Amino acid sequence: MSILSRWQGKLQSRKNLKTAARKAWRASDNHATAAKVRLREGQVAYASRVVKRHKTVMREKAYQQAVALIGVMEQGGNNRGTRVSQIIRENGGSGPEPWCGDFVAYCYRAAGSTAITRAWASVALLGRVVGVKRTASPQRGDLVRFTFDHVGLYAGKVGNEIETIEGNTGATGAVSDGDGGDGVYRKRRSKALVRDYLRVSR
Repeated sequence: MSILSRWQGKLQSRKNLKTAARKAWRASDNHATAAKVRLREGQVAYASRVVKRHKTVMREKAYQQAVALIGVMEQGGNNRGTRVSQIIRENGGSGPEPWCGDFVAYCYRAAGSTAITRAWASVALLGRVVGVKRTASPQRGDLVRFTFDHVGLYAGKVGNEIETIEGNTGATGAVSDGDGGDGVYRKRRSKALVRDYLRVSR
């Protein structure tokens, strides 16, 4: 069981915590109840810190996985090759397919995410997957979707550009050159090409 899973129960009780606390303090003669509420507040605060740390570690692990895959290339045709096929299969694909979404899913699965579903193969669907939400403040390892139906991992910003690590892309150009020469690259792209940034929360 992951750190995140162990603390989910405490976090789910957070909504009712203030209500429970008010009721407890109203019952001023019930010191045991008040003490329990204080204990619960402490547990939830601690759980929040643990989960925040877990999310940061997960983003970083996904990023490091992507770094390790730089240089993986298609072989034998478009969207083909031993390693490329493995990345596609890990996300439920059965044959050659555009694999930029499969690539980021592969990285996050290796990082311990439980949010991975087959829908990650579709750039358009990624923003609607449970456990994936838009963020206006991207950090290293977050997902970045582009205006040309493509997704990668955010690595940082450099002036008016962002640095990314992407699968199913060429050394130059927007996405695929269509001849089976694509792979995993570290790239720089204009911020104007960014559709949105997404954060994986579990």
